[in-house]
Amino acid sequence: MAQNFLPNPGDNPNQPSVPNLSDEGQGRREQIKHILIGSPQAVRNTISTLYALGYAQVNDWSTAQPTENPGEVISVLIRYVLLN
Repeated sequence: MAQNFLPNPGDNPNQPSVPNLSDEGQGRREQIKHILIGSPQAVRNTISTLYALGYAQVNDWSTAQPTENPGEVISVLIRYVLLN
């Protein structure tokens, strides 16, 4: 199964924009958000694991932000997928 993920546009995952593709026959683009919520260490470890697996660069994730729960943070990765 081929990966249909498109590279993240720009360097700032907090302000994504849809990439410009000249070939309209590739299918419909749709945004997908990956959300990690947990302790700072668990979120960092998961991001590092996904990097080691070649899924996403560490800098593609948003900066971890505290949630309303003590000791918990959230980080988001936004990707674009091609739908046929």
